[in-house]
Amino acid sequence: MKFFYNISKVEDYEYIVVRLEEDNLSGAGAILPIRKRGENYKIFMGIIEEYRSLIEHTTSDEAFLITEKLNKHFPGHPKVTFAIQAAMLSLFSKKHNIELQKLIGGLETPRNELCGERLFPEYEGDVLKLRCLAQDSSSNLTRTYVLTKYPKNEMDEVLSALSTNFKYLEVLSWRELL
Repeated sequence: MKFFYNISKVEDYEYIVVRLEEDNLSGAGAILPIRKRGENYKIFMGIIEEYRSLIEHTTSDEAFLITEKLNKHFPGHPKVTFAIQAAMLSLFSKKHNIELQKLIGGLETPRNELCGERLFPEYEGDVLKLRCLAQDSSSNLTRTYVLTKYPKNEMDEVLSALSTNFKYLEVLSWRELL
């Protein structure tokens, strides 16, 4: 697998785009450093470099295991693992011709309203964990899934498919998070 990452800039704001390629297909993910949370793109670049060799020696068929492998190697970096897993799932869906909605989506048509705790998927670090979390009927906790619109619509397909597992939805522009 080929692994690329670079800094993208929009309106004097820098964020990271990761791209995975395999068999002339590609998947992308992105990481938005939120300054008011003390995040910086330089820190994320170092974490990505730590994961580089591990990712280059995987295949898209390991999309369902990649987060566990990354966390075992260097734990505690959910935004980076989420972006990489999103890129791998996107690549996996293209390679096997399976719609992302069928792969990670649910049956809900979420209502555009706030209700309960706000859930930012990037901070959970695992797409599949979020899918299961949404379907956990034993929890009485109501969550509003926050779908972030990235500057160039990176991860839109993954985040949109994942949102259909939740009853409530809030859509935010990347600018609103800064």
